[in-house]
Amino acid sequence: MRVQRFFAAAVALAAASGAAAASAQTETTPAPSDRLINLDAPGVLNKGAVDGRVDVRAFGGDEGLVYTSLGAGVGFGQGWEGVLRGAFAGRKTFGLPAGGGIRHGGSDIELQAKYAPQSSFDISSHPVSVAGLIGVSFPSTPAIGDTHLTLGLSAGASIGNGSAVYVNPRAVFIADNTIFGLGLGARVRLRDQLALIGDYIPILSGENTRDTTTGGTKSRDVYGVGVRYLSSNDQYSLDLGYTNGAGSTTGFALTPGLGQNGAVAASLLAYGVLTTIFWWSWRSFRRQTESAS
Repeated sequence: MRVQRFFAAAVALAAASGAAAASAQTETTPAPSDRLINLDAPGVLNKGAVDGRVDVRAFGGDEGLVYTSLGAGVGFGQGWEGVLRGAFAGRKTFGLPAGGGIRHGGSDIELQAKYAPQSSFDISSHPVSVAGLIGVSFPSTPAIGDTHLTLGLSAGASIGNGSAVYVNPRAVFIADNTIFGLGLGARVRLRDQLALIGDYIPILSGENTRDTTTGGTKSRDVYGVGVRYLSSNDQYSLDLGYTNGAGSTTGFALTPGLGQNGAVAASLLAYGVLTTIFWWSWRSFRRQTESAS
C-alpha cells in the first residue's frame, strides 16, 4: 500500500505539471518515435515539456499474466530529464512437472534521472546522440523485494529517411545477481507516419528467469518487434507488437516471461494529454490490483 500511495502521488504530480506546462510548451525533443519496446533512447525533453506512456503486455503460455506499465517524463533543461515509471501485474504460481511451483508476477517502480549532452557528433556523416541514465528501483516480486540501483547508457544514430539504430547497455544491481544486457535496436521508416521497430537484448551477466522444467534460475535474452504509427504533429505514437520483455522499467525490460512464449504488446506515448492518460491508467491499475488481491 505504501508503494501504491507513493506512485499515486507521483503520478498526480506529473499530471498536474503536464497540464500546467502544456500551454507554454512550444517544442518537444525527442518525437515519440525516439523510443523502442524494451530500450531507452538518447533524446531528452525540453525544459517544461512532459510526456506520458501507457504500455500493456498480455502474455499467454507459461507466464499467463497481463503487465501494465505507466511512465512519465519531465524536462528540466540543460539536457536533464526526470523519469518515473512502473510496471504492474498480478501474481501466479506455475506448477513444475516434478512438483512445487514458480511464483511470478508482481510490480516494479523506478525513479530515474537522464542526462544528454546538448550537442551531438557524427560517425561517417551520421548524427549520433548519447545519454546516460541512473535510477533507483523499488521492486515487489516473489523473487526480489529490495531497492536497487539501475544504470544505462543510450546511443542513437540517424541513418537517413527517418530511420535510426540504437545501442543501449543497461543493468540492474541486484545483490549477488547483477543483470547486465547489451540492448541493440532499430527503427525503420516505412512511410511518413509508419515505421517498423525492433530490439534485442543479449543478457551478458546475471540470471533473469527460471527453468519451467527444473525451477532453477537461468538467463534468457529479451526481444521485441512491432509496428509504430506516429501522429502527423509528433504529439503521440501508437505501437503494436510482440515481445517477451515483462515491462518498461529497467528491471522488467531485462526480464522475460516464463517459458518460450511472448506477449502481444500495445503502447501509447503522448505529449500534452497527461491528465487524461493518467486518470484512465490509474483507474485501470487500481481495478487490476484490487482484483488480484
